[in-house]
Amino acid sequence: MSAKKYNYGIRAHWAIESSLHYVKDVTFGEDASLIRTGNAPTNFSIIRNIAMNILRREKYISFKQAIRMLGGDIKRLCYLLE
Repeated sequence: MSAKKYNYGIRAHWAIESSLHYVKDVTFGEDASLIRTGNAPTNFSIIRNIAMNILRREKYISFKQAIRMLGGDIKRLCYLLE
């Protein structure tokens, strides 16, 4: 394997880490979650992924800002789920 291909593979891996896992860990506090038994961790991870996809679809750049703006607006949240 050439150095360029190896570098591309490493960067691609870290792009995924930065775009998905970092957001789930920092913004949604997934690593700090006490949900650890049964199917609950998987189910909540899926819910977090759905939330992230909805916010990306709506062109929110900052998930923290989107959560602050939408957190108390039930009507807007219901609209986004349609």
